[in-house]
Amino acid sequence: MNRNRTAGLNWERHIVKVLKNLGYEAETARYVSRKADDAGIDIVSDFPLKIQCKISQNQPNAHTILTEKECDVIFFRKVEKADKRFVSKGDYAMLKLEDLLNLIGEKQ
Repeated sequence: MNRNRTAGLNWERHIVKVLKNLGYEAETARYVSRKADDAGIDIVSDFPLKIQCKISQNQPNAHTILTEKECDVIFFRKVEKADKRFVSKGDYAMLKLEDLLNLIGEKQ
C-alpha cells in the first residue's frame, strides 16, 4: 500500500477514535458503507455532521469538497516533509459557516 493511502487511512482511524472518546458511535465508511464512501463521506457516525478526512501538504479546496460531495465537514491534517518523513503541522476542521452556527445554536 502506498504511503499516502496508508496515511489517509490512519487519519480516518484516528478521527474515529477521537469521536468514540467523545461518546459518539463512529466507524470508517470503508468498513460500514460503500455507498457513504462513494459519496465522499469517510466517517459514518451519529456526530451531527457528515465527515470527510484529508491529510496533505496542501490545503484542500473546501468549497469544492463541501459543495460537490455529501459531506458537511472536512477534518484536515496539514503535514510537511522533513527529510524522508512527514510531520504533522496542525489539525483543522473546515465547514460552512451555516453549519457551524447551527452547531452553536444546538448547544443553547
